[in-house]
Amino acid sequence: MDFKRIKIIFIITFTLLNIYLLSILLEKNQTDLRFGDGSATLNIQEAMKNDNIEFPTLSTEMEKVPLIKTAKGNTLEEAQKTLTNQTTHYEEGVLHSTLSEPIQLEWEGVSPTLDDVKPVKDFIAGGNILYGSAYSYFTYLPVRKQLVYTQVANSIPIADGTGSIIFSLNDENEIISYEQTYAGDAEVQGSGRNVISEKTALESLYLNKQIPANASIRMMHLAYYRTLSLSDMDIYSPMWYVEIAVGNSPVDVKRVDALTGNIISTPTIVVPENGSQSRAKSNSLLLLMEEESSSGQKASIGVE
Repeated sequence: MDFKRIKIIFIITFTLLNIYLLSILLEKNQTDLRFGDGSATLNIQEAMKNDNIEFPTLSTEMEKVPLIKTAKGNTLEEAQKTLTNQTTHYEEGVLHSTLSEPIQLEWEGVSPTLDDVKPVKDFIAGGNILYGSAYSYFTYLPVRKQLVYTQVANSIPIADGTGSIIFSLNDENEIISYEQTYAGDAEVQGSGRNVISEKTALESLYLNKQIPANASIRMMHLAYYRTLSLSDMDIYSPMWYVEIAVGNSPVDVKRVDALTGNIISTPTIVVPENGSQSRAKSNSLLLLMEEESSSGQKASIGVE
């Protein structure tokens, strides 16, 4: 038996096999590179423009944002007795207040500026809001005539409704009442985690058919939302908060998990003291929910 010839045949065979496998690998890498060269993103944005969707210039920056932890406690219920010139009551985590004297606001256009809401800032600074220094102006919902302030943690707003103040205006642009939730004192957990860019978040909404034709992106903001609720604390994760306007319809609020890119549609996971997990109805003032209306059709509540 010619072992030398057999050896040469094996060497040639394995060499050809390696060349074949290498060619498949290179072809796969070339395909991946073509997908990541930006053309797919460009096509998505062109498709959005073809659907007459208006959106701002989208940032591709990917920040690092840590999780936060907040301590629980009925602090609003306990402290409401210190408030004056308003009538309050506390129910299911929400402090409801009716002002004795309305706060007059005046502005031109659809949304107020920071100067326009200065009377509210002065009202908060005057000690008329519990833990007022923790909140900042966030957005205005014109159909519902509501000014929304959110609790700020790690320089990022908590925009799921668990840390917010919603001021309600009458037809004379006077603030007559508000509803408040407070997430508790916040503490950063661990190091920052990579979050998806503003551009990726909006494209995710579009690809998941969350943005209708003829819509305009009214606002995009990196924020926090509650992902886990324990007996003594809550955990918050970064998300993209997106406001979508279509004509004169109420503003539609969408949220995208900034770590995974998934559309947020489920309530917070609540872990009771016995350790079993359950889904709990959220008392969030801004959390997008759906319920059956009297006509039998589903209607959005909790936003404009």
